[in-house]
Amino acid sequence: MNSEATLTSLAMLKVNIDGGKDYLEYLRPFILDAIQNVTDQVITDEIIKGKLLSTFGLEIPRRTVQLLLRRIKETGVITKKDGYYEITGSVPETSLTTDKVAAERHISAVVDGLVSYFKETKSTHEFNEEIAMNALLTFLSSFSIPCLKAYLKGTTIPYEEGSGKNWVIILVSQFVHHIHKNNPERFDSFMKLVRGNMLANALLCPDLKYVTNSYNNVTFYLDTPLLLQLLGLEGDPSKQAVQELLKLVFNLKGKVSCFSHTRDELETVIRASADYINSANGKSKIILEARRNNITRSDFLLMAEKIDDYLAESQISVEKTPAYIEKFQINENTFTKFLDDEVPYHNPKAREYDINSVRSIYVLRSGTSPISIEKCKAVLVTSNTAFSTAAYDFGKNHNESREISSVITDFSLANTAWLKAPLGAPSLPQKEVLAFAYAGLNPNQRFWEKFLMESEKLERSKQITARDHQLLRSNPLSQSELMKLTLGEEEALTSYTITETLKRVTEEIKSEGNAKLSEINEEHNRTRMELEQIKKERNSTQQKIYWDIKNRSKCDADAIHNFFGFLIIVGVFRLNGLFELFGVRTDSLIYQSSVVIVTVITVISLFYGITTKKLHVDLENYIFKKRVSMKQKELDKLGIALNMLADS
Repeated sequence: MNSEATLTSLAMLKVNIDGGKDYLEYLRPFILDAIQNVTDQVITDEIIKGKLLSTFGLEIPRRTVQLLLRRIKETGVITKKDGYYEITGSVPETSLTTDKVAAERHISAVVDGLVSYFKETKSTHEFNEEIAMNALLTFLSSFSIPCLKAYLKGTTIPYEEGSGKNWVIILVSQFVHHIHKNNPERFDSFMKLVRGNMLANALLCPDLKYVTNSYNNVTFYLDTPLLLQLLGLEGDPSKQAVQELLKLVFNLKGKVSCFSHTRDELETVIRASADYINSANGKSKIILEARRNNITRSDFLLMAEKIDDYLAESQISVEKTPAYIEKFQINENTFTKFLDDEVPYHNPKAREYDINSVRSIYVLRSGTSPISIEKCKAVLVTSNTAFSTAAYDFGKNHNESREISSVITDFSLANTAWLKAPLGAPSLPQKEVLAFAYAGLNPNQRFWEKFLMESEKLERSKQITARDHQLLRSNPLSQSELMKLTLGEEEALTSYTITETLKRVTEEIKSEGNAKLSEINEEHNRTRMELEQIKKERNSTQQKIYWDIKNRSKCDADAIHNFFGFLIIVGVFRLNGLFELFGVRTDSLIYQSSVVIVTVITVISLFYGITTKKLHVDLENYIFKKRVSMKQKELDKLGIALNMLADS
């Protein structure tokens, strides 16, 4: 183990933590640079992870990228929208690319200078640029801090000589003294190499590869949704994320298992998917993914038969669900209430499986009060944040889970495991690694002064261990940000999930549009029906008034017509006698008027051909129009024009 690298990383981290930052802040410049170089403005953890790997050789877990994107989102640079991020603010200028090129130029100058210096020594050793680079790093593995101290405080430059010493260290020591005395410009370049090496150690934490047994006493039990993702039933991105999680846990010597009842639930879900793959009612994520990839009923059935083989290939053991032990059991009714407050179960059987898993963890932790994952013996890992939250809230009053919940999210576990031990060194030449570390992390003079003070304090206290470095790297701010290892983040933002999200949003828009159109059509039909009803009622009223006036006019005309007809008939035969019968004298006005009227009607009929029928019709129309005029005010209120009736 390189104690110099550990001292460097630990001292830098302590300075940052005391300044209110944590290890994850080392990655911010590289994330911002990746965001700057996103061409289509769509930002996902998958895209950023790929850019970090291709540009800087940094293998950062997707869930850690998610965490960093969330932090950057809080600054207003990016905004989450429809399942992905987009740039909505001003991205801070990092100039990382140009600074990296400049730093690499300085490092190359030092390497070339060392090669030239070696040739002047006329040594018999083979020497080239690669050997020179390794020689410089070997020297700095022991003398980087003394070199920095000499540069900042004017102390003596480290100098090694003697036949018993490593000739490489002696050579570099002589070279450094030479350029310090004769070539200040080259010495400044050397100091950039020194700081780049120290910053790379702080960023990459090579010393942590020796602390890989943190989880050797812990068994992580995966729940059914994670196992479904591991089998690829929810798409390749989800599968890769779970595989990445397993790699991180195995790297720390953790054991991964599932309970026997979880294994049974997994088989049940797969067989049910086989039953629904060809059904119109099959709309689960598994079914939709299967149809997208042409997975058939027989594929599901074969997978159900080979579950144990798949789990064994992934190094996941199936352990028998612990028996019910009365004194170690939780109050399942109380826990059910916590679950019902957080988790919307569509299948009551799924809730029973979750309760069984949680109470099993309590049995396995019986008699313990763990304060860290390393000491918790057993923990259930889920992708369901709501389930994890319910378990955490329930466990606050139980010793077995007061500090470390019985259930944690895969998001939290992946981040914590990676912080304890990174996945590996960058896949780039060392010169490039040092250059981008210097360009991305190069702090100001005040930081380096604090760093030297902290390193001296650590050396005096003898507290320089990779374990201390690991504890600080995976703690303070980042730990609190993971919220007691329970709350996580949404599922990974991948190109696949973006497509699905956009498809869902489009379908929702269509659905909303169709619903709106349907609502408009319904409103239109309702209005049309109301108008037709009003029109119908109006016509009915109109018809009623029409026939009422018509009938009354006809009755009046009939009465008048019949009266005068009677007079004519009687007048022809016995008009005088009739009037006498009623006591009407022949010299009276009534008698004389009646005679005149009858005479006039008779004469008009004879000369103009006017019949009594025509007189009846004219009389009826006349009376009808008069009655319409009398109904004027009533008709105005009803909105019925007079001419509609008068002309009928």
